[in-house]
Amino acid sequence: MSKITRRAAGLALLAAPSLARAQAPWAPTQTIRVIVPFTPGGTMDTVVRPVQQILQQDLGQPIIMEHRPGAATVIGTQEVMRAAPDGHTMIMIANSFAANITLRPSMPYNSLRDFAPLAMATVVPHVLVVHPSVARDFPAFLAAGRRAGANLAFGSYGIGTSNHLGGEQFRELTGISATHVPYNGAPQAYTDLIGGRLQFMFANLPDVIQPAQAGQMRPIAISAERRVKELPDVPTMAELGFPLVLSDSWFGLITRADVPAPARARLEAAWLAALNRPEVKGRLEELGFTVLAKPGTEFAAEIRRYTDTYAQVIRANNIRVE
Repeated sequence: MSKITRRAAGLALLAAPSLARAQAPWAPTQTIRVIVPFTPGGTMDTVVRPVQQILQQDLGQPIIMEHRPGAATVIGTQEVMRAAPDGHTMIMIANSFAANITLRPSMPYNSLRDFAPLAMATVVPHVLVVHPSVARDFPAFLAAGRRAGANLAFGSYGIGTSNHLGGEQFRELTGISATHVPYNGAPQAYTDLIGGRLQFMFANLPDVIQPAQAGQMRPIAISAERRVKELPDVPTMAELGFPLVLSDSWFGLITRADVPAPARARLEAAWLAALNRPEVKGRLEELGFTVLAKPGTEFAAEIRRYTDTYAQVIRANNIRVE
């Protein structure tokens, strides 16, 4: 072996441990925080809890939910921006993340630039429900809404919420005459729909099953890719000729964009594996969720799709928040 060859071999041996360390998968070294930008006990908690123990076993560190409600999720999102970009802090987001980009242009961060999607976890389809006196089915509802002087009232969980924006988009696409009535959450909106003070609304699938069975409200369409087992006779918007209607409640995980790629990849893989576990998927489906388990690249495309759709609806209807 020549002197040059021996020197090259020696350098390769010296470099090998460093190369191995560089290629070793990232592992967390401390407690991992999942920021929940709403008060305890909400839907986001329901999504995190079934995967919490599995994530802890997979990642080898405690996983805690940290509630940071307020300012339409801005406070919780700011907390992620203040955290070290080391992979130990992430936040669960919903449709409001995409809506806020247009509704709140002066936010203290750039939603699309400053964050990296990890996984789109679940979605809850929205069901178009009407008061039984309004119509028996979707064609009759359209006829009622297009009748001269109709001006139906539709409710939502609040200005800028996903079912508000879905309702406005639906009104535009179908040409019905309708006025939005915002509520501070779901319960009072449902009460007024059942009482006939509202004529229709888009509602979370799990919320409509019991009142529909009791005849208090009538489901006539669902905003989902396919029919659901809970309401097998209710057609999708696409079946009815309106595939562009976008109304649902989804949940997913993001972190800071400057978190190193190996850490993001490890967190993404852990979430996707946990969501695809049969016991997790089964439990979430029992609660009315559709488990998506989409990786970060697909989640990023979905965020962009919702952002663009919501921007058009918000601007067309001059929707503003305080």
